Amino acid sequence: PKPTKMEGDSQTPRAAVIVSKVLEDDDLLVEILLHVGFPTTLVRAALVCKRWLGHASEPAFLRRFRKLHPPRLLGFYIDDRYCDSAPPTFVRMLPQPAELSAIVRRTNFSAYRRLSPGMLDCRNGSVFTTLYTDKSALGVHRPLCHGGGLTIVPSLPRPLLPLGSSCTFRQVLSKQGDGLSYYYLYVESSNQEYRMHVYMMQDGSWRRHHLLDIGQLLRPRSKPKAVLVGNKIYMAAGPTNIVVLDLKTLSFSTVQLPQGVEHGSRGTTMLSRAGDASGVYLIHVKEFQLRIWLRKEDNWLLVDSICLHEMCANLRKSDSTIKNGHNVLLMDQVVDYGDFVFLQMGGCVLHLDVRCRTLRKVYEYRSTHLGDIHPFTMIWPPAFPTVKYESCKNCNLKKKDTRKLMDCTYVVNDMGGIK
Repeated sequence: PKPTKMEGDSQTPRAAVIVSKVLEDDDLLVEILLHVGFPTTLVRAALVCKRWLGHASEPAFLRRFRKLHPPRLLGFYIDDRYCDSAPPTFVRMLPQPAELSAIVRRTNFSAYRRLSPGMLDCRNGSVFTTLYTDKSALGVHRPLCHGGGLTIVPSLPRPLLPLGSSCTFRQVLSKQGDGLSYYYLYVESSNQEYRMHVYMMQDGSWRRHHLLDIGQLLRPRSKPKAVLVGNKIYMAAGPTNIVVLDLKTLSFSTVQLPQGVEHGSRGTTMLSRAGDASGVYLIHVKEFQLRIWLRKEDNWLLVDSICLHEMCANLRKSDSTIKNGHNVLLMDQVVDYGDFVFLQMGGCVLHLDVRCRTLRKVYEYRSTHLGDIHPFTMIWPPAFPTVKYESCKNCNLKKKDTRKLMDCTYVVNDMGGIK
C-alpha cells in the first residue's frame, strides 16, 4: 500500500496560501496573540520572529491583553509554622493549566530551609523574605524568572532610639514602577509622641528617606496592614480612621472610615491597592456580611456587598473538616484589588471568588497559630528577551501548528516552535 504522509509533514499549495494570508495579516495575528491566555505564553510566542515580538510588546496591545487576562492567582504563601525553622508553606490554587505547572513548582522555599526564611512582602512575582543564619539578612526570591534564584540584600535598619522609646509599628512596603521599589516604615513611640522613620532601598542598601513627627494624629496600627498606592501610604489608625502619608509633600492627613465601619480587634477590615494606583479599597466583614468600598476623590463608594451566610453553610455541609464558626474573618493580606479575597473560618482558609460568588476551602491549619497570607500572582508586565532573529517574512509554521494557533490550544517552546 502507498504510505500516507503524517499530518503537518507538508502543506498543500492551497493550505500554504491560507497560512500565509493569516500570518501576514497583522490584525489577525494580533487577535491570535491576544487570546494566548498567559504572559509566559506571550513571551515564548514573541520568540517566533521579530514581527511577532513587535506586536506582542506594543503598549496598546499589552493594555488589551491585561484587560482580557488579569494577573492570575497562582497560589499563596502562608506562615503556618509547626516549628521555628519551617519555611513558609506555598499552596497552589487548583486547577492549574499544564503550562503553568512547571513554573509553580519553583515557588517553594525547600532549597533555603536552612536559612529559616520568613515572609515580608510578595508582589508581582518577587518574594521578599527574612533569612537567619549567624545573623539576620534579607532575600528577594523571583521564582517566575528563569534562574532568578535568591538575591541577598542588607537587613532592615534599626534606628537608635532614645531611652524610654519603643517600636510600635514596622512594615515593608513595595511599589510597582520600573521594577519594584521597597520602603520600610518604622514607628517609635515615647510618652504618647510618635515619630515615623521612612527608609527606601537604593542601590542595594537602605537609606533613610524621611524622619517625620506624627504629632497629634492617631498612632498607626499594625493590623490591618498598611498599603502603598502611588506616592501615598495608607495606614489604619484608631478604631475608625486611616492615616495617609503623602511621600511627595511629606504631609499627613486623616480619612474617616465609612459610617458604621470599624477596624475591630482583628480580621474585620483590610486595605487593598487599586490596580491602576488610582485609589485604595477598604474591605470590611461583619459576621457574614462582606462589603467592599473604594476611596476616590475624597469619597467612599460602595462597590460590592456579599452575604456569606449561605455560602458558608453549604461549604460546611460538603466538607466536615470545617468547624462551625460564628463568623468569618479576613486574612491579613496585601494585594492589588482583584476578584478574590482570602477568609478564615473554623480552622481553615477560604478563597472567595468575588466575581463568580463562589467560596471554597483551600487550606487547613497545621498549627494553632496562623500567620499572614501572601497571595502569589502571575508577573506583569511580561519581560521580553533580547534575541537575534533570522530575517523572515513568514514564520514557516506548519499546517497543524497554524490550527493550534487559531484554536489557542498550543504551547510555544523556548526556541519559538509549536508543540
